[in-house]
Amino acid sequence: MPKIFSEQEREIIRIKLLNAGIHELENKTYRNIAVDSLAAEAGIAKGTFYNFFPSKEAYFYAIIQFIKERNRSELKKMLLCEKVQRNEVAACLYHRYTKIKTVYDYFSPEEMKIIMRKLPDGDEADDSVEFAEWICENLSVSEKEKKAKVIVNMCNIMALAASNRDMLEPCAYEETILVFCNAIADYIFKEERK
Repeated sequence: MPKIFSEQEREIIRIKLLNAGIHELENKTYRNIAVDSLAAEAGIAKGTFYNFFPSKEAYFYAIIQFIKERNRSELKKMLLCEKVQRNEVAACLYHRYTKIKTVYDYFSPEEMKIIMRKLPDGDEADDSVEFAEWICENLSVSEKEKKAKVIVNMCNIMALAASNRDMLEPCAYEETILVFCNAIADYIFKEERK
């Protein structure tokens, strides 16, 4: 008879599975990762894996969301404080793109598209614009929807640069990211022209 997990046990196993996948992605592409090794690392049977994720693509999509959420947590905490300053936002973004791995460090844009295409309709959610709107809302920025799309585009460019940082000279990479972070902070905090 299969073991029934409590909600707390399910969440612990889910986090173990996600972390196991991130660990595996350090040295392998997502296509070369076997479900049995992930399950073994989380201490569950291979068949039990599919009680947590309906497919391998749904699992890797969950990893993408897990990485995004982990990387956004510092910015979210800061934005919940009152009187957030432009320089704090720029510094936080700079830290995110120079010290923390992004989803593009684990997946190429093509791999992400493949994963998204294999998900059942409705499971593919791009929460980047929603998150950028949340940033604008928490900073009382006008024209939040328009600004959110620009912020997402700029962040996507930085993420792609981050995923290719091995090909770039370190000082040039960091300076490029700094320019983008300052541009995003300036854009967020600039007053709208009448």
